[in-house]
Amino acid sequence: MSCKGDVCIDGTVRHFDLEGGFWAIRGDDNVTYDPMGGVPAAFRQEGLRVRLDAKRRNDMGGIHMAGPIVEIISLTKLAP
Repeated sequence: MSCKGDVCIDGTVRHFDLEGGFWAIRGDDNVTYDPMGGVPAAFRQEGLRVRLDAKRRNDMGGIHMAGPIVEIISLTKLAP
């Protein structure tokens, strides 16, 4: 897998009920990644397997407190 960002993982899209509810990606590395602007609408499906290529945004703060905030470079659906 060729990556352009500093985060390159396979994971699962999850909906969290914290702070009014939000979508994030739980990586196979057991880290929850919180995309800037949220998970794109086409990927908002509980349990959807995805490959995330992203850049950590340590310069950003967020209210979710779920894990690191990331800027998505690419997000692709994986075969079930």
